[in-house]
Amino acid sequence: MVLASPTPGFAITCAMLRLRFPRSITRASGPLGAELRRDAAPLLVTLLGRRQFLRALGVLVTALAVPWTGARRVWARANGRFFTAHERATLEAMVDRIIPPDSDPGARALGAAEYIEQLLTAFDHDPPRIFAGGPFSGRAPFADERTGTPSRRRPPDRFSRFIPLSRLEELRWRAEIFGAARVPELPPALVAQRGGPLVGLRDLYRTGLATVDRVAGTTAGAPFASLAPEQQDRVFGVLDAGAFAPDPARGGMTFLDIVIQHTLEGCFCAPEYGGNRDGRGWRMLGIEGDDQPLGFSLFSSEAGTYRELPGHPVSGPDADDVGPDGSLRPQPLGAAGAKVVDAVVTFSGALGTACPE
Repeated sequence: MVLASPTPGFAITCAMLRLRFPRSITRASGPLGAELRRDAAPLLVTLLGRRQFLRALGVLVTALAVPWTGARRVWARANGRFFTAHERATLEAMVDRIIPPDSDPGARALGAAEYIEQLLTAFDHDPPRIFAGGPFSGRAPFADERTGTPSRRRPPDRFSRFIPLSRLEELRWRAEIFGAARVPELPPALVAQRGGPLVGLRDLYRTGLATVDRVAGTTAGAPFASLAPEQQDRVFGVLDAGAFAPDPARGGMTFLDIVIQHTLEGCFCAPEYGGNRDGRGWRMLGIEGDDQPLGFSLFSSEAGTYRELPGHPVSGPDADDVGPDGSLRPQPLGAAGAKVVDAVVTFSGALGTACPE
C-alpha cells in the first residue's frame, strides 16, 4: 500500500503492497484459534485443563487490574504522557522487533516509542507539535563566506519551535489523533471520503496494545514485554495472521501496519519530533541530516570560486569548469546547454497548456 497520509517528522512514504515484518518473524500457519481472532468473545472460566485454567486466570487478572490501570493513566496524563508504564514497555518491545538492535541501535534506543507518544500528545502543547518550524536546526554551522569553509557560528534551533496549525489543519489532525466522532466541526463529507469511521490513533494504540498482550498471554503465557525476543517474534507472527482488522479509513492498514509506519518515522525523523535520538538513525543509514545553512558547495569571496567540502562532491563539472589548480570555475552555458534548457522550458509549457485547470 502507499503510505502517503500527512505525518509529522521525516515522513516515510512506502510504495509496497503491504508492510512486512523482519524475516525472523513468520506469520502463523493456518487460521487463528477462536480465542485469538479480533472478533473473539471473552474467555469463560469454565475450563479444567491446566493450560486453559492459566489462560482464564490471565483474563481474570486483567479484569481485576482495570481500576489500577485507570489510575496509571491519570498519573501518565498528569506527567505529560499518554501511555501507562506497562503500555510504554509493550510498545518499546514491539518497535524493537520491527527494527531489532544488533551492531546498530534498535528502534527502542532510537526513540521510536517517544516519537509515537509525542504524536499522540501533540495537542497537549500550544502550538500543537505537528509541524516543526525552521528553516535551520542549528546542527549545521554558517559558512565563512570569505574562505568558503565552515564557520564557528550556528543558527538557533528553530525546528524546536512548532508552527501553529491553520483551522483546517487542526480539524484534520484532531480527527486523526482523537477520532472524527470527537471533532463535530469536521464536515461529514470529508469524513465520508475516508471510506469508513475514522478511529483516533489514541484509541487504536490503547486497544491495539491490549490485544498484543492478550494474544501474548494466550499463546506464550506472559505479557509481550516480558517475553524473550524469539517468543515475541512468534507472537508477532500470530498477530499478523489476522488478529487486527484492516482499517478502511486508513487504506486498509491494520494496527501493526500503523506501528511499523510510525516506527520508521520515529527512527529517521528530525530529532525535534521525539525520535532519531541524537541523530543516530541518520548515522545508521549514512545520512548526515539537515545540512543547511552550510550546504556542501561553499563560495569563497577570497578565491572567487566555490569550494566543495571534502568527501561531499555535489557536482560533475565539465572539463572547462575546472581551473588549472583543480578549483571549480563555473562557465556560462554553451550552445548545447542552452538547447537543453530551451527544450525543457518548451516541454514544460506544452504540458502546462495541455493539463486541465
